[in-house]
Amino acid sequence: MRRKHILITVGALLILSLFASLSATVAAPRYAPVLVDGYEPNDSFDQATGVDIPSSVTADIDPYDDLDYFVLSTESGREYEANLTIWNNDGLKLIMTLYNADREYVGTSSASDSSTTLSWTANQSQYYLRVEAASIVVTKTADYRLDINRVAATPTPTNTPLPGADAYEPNDTRETAYIFPVATSASATNANFVPSDSDEDWFSFYVKTGRHYRASTSNLSGVDTYLEVFDKDGNLVVADNDSGGGFASKAEWQAAYDGNYYIRVTNLVSISESDDTYDLAVAEISVSVTSTPTPKPAPSNPNADRCDKNELGNYDFDHACVISPDVSEKFNFVPPPYGGTDNDFFKIWVKPGLHYECSTSDLSPGVDPNMIVYDANRNAIGGNDDVEPGDFNSYFAYYATYEGWMYILVGTGDRTPTDVSKSDYTLRCAMHPPGQPTATPGPTATPTPRPTSSGGEERSPTPTATPPATATPESEDLTVRVLTTPTPAPPAVATTPAPRFIPIQLLVYYDSNDDHQPGAGEGIAGISAQAYEVATNQLLAQGFTDERGNLEFTVASAGPVRVTVPFFGFSQLVAGESEGASIYLRVPPHSLAP
Repeated sequence: MRRKHILITVGALLILSLFASLSATVAAPRYAPVLVDGYEPNDSFDQATGVDIPSSVTADIDPYDDLDYFVLSTESGREYEANLTIWNNDGLKLIMTLYNADREYVGTSSASDSSTTLSWTANQSQYYLRVEAASIVVTKTADYRLDINRVAATPTPTNTPLPGADAYEPNDTRETAYIFPVATSASATNANFVPSDSDEDWFSFYVKTGRHYRASTSNLSGVDTYLEVFDKDGNLVVADNDSGGGFASKAEWQAAYDGNYYIRVTNLVSISESDDTYDLAVAEISVSVTSTPTPKPAPSNPNADRCDKNELGNYDFDHACVISPDVSEKFNFVPPPYGGTDNDFFKIWVKPGLHYECSTSDLSPGVDPNMIVYDANRNAIGGNDDVEPGDFNSYFAYYATYEGWMYILVGTGDRTPTDVSKSDYTLRCAMHPPGQPTATPGPTATPTPRPTSSGGEERSPTPTATPPATATPESEDLTVRVLTTPTPAPPAVATTPAPRFIPIQLLVYYDSNDDHQPGAGEGIAGISAQAYEVATNQLLAQGFTDERGNLEFTVASAGPVRVTVPFFGFSQLVAGESEGASIYLRVPPHSLAP
């Protein structure tokens, strides 16, 4: 048998629905004069338009995917503010993104259809600013004015510097922290603690999400350093006293966002002179198998669950808490020892051919969890927020195609309960073979209630611990008697076909050049797709397309499988006896001409 290739073009009805307002949008007169953008071409870093500060630039985003780059000359230590005023945009939102001289990301403004602001403190002599649409809407463009100003003049010190103070003062608070240049490593040399009774040294270092970093002191002379790392909200991430050898300190952590972390160095020696110094080094590191974050001497919250009472808690993949299949266990969102928002990472050992269903239940009032599932390589498989409108529980089902760890992240995002001491939820990951019929519970069985779909149809219930395979008599005390008349032969029991593994590949693309072939840059990311077993309407797998528009999953089914893409109203059957299917979902181009 051969893999089935399916090419689907989104029909005229879909396109008409997506672009129903096109003619009205194009034909509608603008309520301001048409703007001529005199700064084009400026669609890349290399084409960036140079502007002076202060400056006011009037331009437009046209066509819809236009990118406008500007290059700014700045003074290190000065604060700057960019204001974007938007009009003639029909509700289209714009954003600004800031990059340093090395073209590395620094920050992003909020998206707005009227005005938005982006502020920063310069630590380099040049920055790039990009203006673009926050989302691609092919029928809309926008005019804007970009105003860039210095927030305030360079402050003039009003106090005479203390004799003997180091070159990084004043940096006694997080707000006045010395800002290291944006780079993968930085250092401060010959720093001291003057005056010795009150001085503490704060430094700020730029990091990237998911990368690992180390801060350490060295070359100590007459001091005993204590080092702490804080996030942008002032939460303590990690701390250390003497892990660097002798009296030197060393702390390692993984960045949870793009932006600055803050390092505070204090002296445990009560008296020191200006020549009692230390060096500080901060750098991105490669994490080896044996590398672990430095434990922080902080007590556990007595209300924390079992996974957050040990060391740093289960806040990332490396510290994921092991759970067992078919066991319901209560957890909560009480912060771990280091504080901050509680993100709960769990892991469960999976084997190919088995079906896993992970779900939350018994939520405390105000708790609204979100669940994301990852494979052994820490790639996202899929996730779920609410099982249906009004039911805040999360549910995700997956047929394992490998043997190894499967990771489950349960968090609340920006919906942290106001009272974390009452933030309980129950997590259960059920496991059963594919195609196993659902056993009817006996009088004493207490299965976990399952959520229902939006259409009212009950989801596949969580399997109980009843052994599958053969029919079991209701009574355990068997009796045998001889019959004087022949008993009619029982009807033949239909044999359940053995499930087959069916690989499915989905590609969703916008055919911008109308060549009826997927090309580079045409994939549509973030499109949700699901696979259901036709016979039982059971969800077998689900996920989202990646940045190239691709989604792959392998399902186990004894019969046909239905692949659906709800956003496009698309549904396709894949035969159960096939060796798989490659489905190309094509969105045809649409002319913007009136």
